[in-house]
Amino acid sequence: MDMFQYLDELQVDLSSKHLEEIEEKYFRICSRLAGVDRALAIKQVNLNEYVNDLKSGLHQSITLAQQQLAKAIYFEYDLDNNWDSAFYICEQYSTLEDHDDDWASDWLEDLEGPSLEAFANIYALEGFDGNATALGSTIYLIARTVVSYAKAYQSLPGASSLAVCIAFHDQDPILRMKKS
Repeated sequence: MDMFQYLDELQVDLSSKHLEEIEEKYFRICSRLAGVDRALAIKQVNLNEYVNDLKSGLHQSITLAQQQLAKAIYFEYDLDNNWDSAFYICEQYSTLEDHDDDWASDWLEDLEGPSLEAFANIYALEGFDGNATALGSTIYLIARTVVSYAKAYQSLPGASSLAVCIAFHDQDPILRMKKS
């Protein structure tokens, strides 16, 4: 499988599996492709502070989005730049089935998100997907980032009609965590 097939599978997993199952699945994939040592190095990164930072950013983003009658919150992180991230408040939203993610480029407001230096350092060892080690490492790093975002969102009180989405910079298609 290539990276984009794994990303498509991750989208399906988000709506059909528990978050712990997702993390375990991509740990096994990373172990098989990149080796157990690399998978364990990624698994052992403590993400508690990152999840708390995501909670704070999501809370602020939801408040802003509701004030502005926006339709979606799009969270983007940059694999190549220290896992720097931002929350984008988007006026429009298109479903995955529409095959049009241009809505995420047209945002009303943005908020700075957290960085994740530990992931950036692991990612820098191999890059995106040039070999099996890179592919296994990258998909597991992505899966743990997505699961962290999902945990942060699920911990917030109250329901919202907003779509909640996530992707790394230039990812296509964007992962939909919660559809509007």
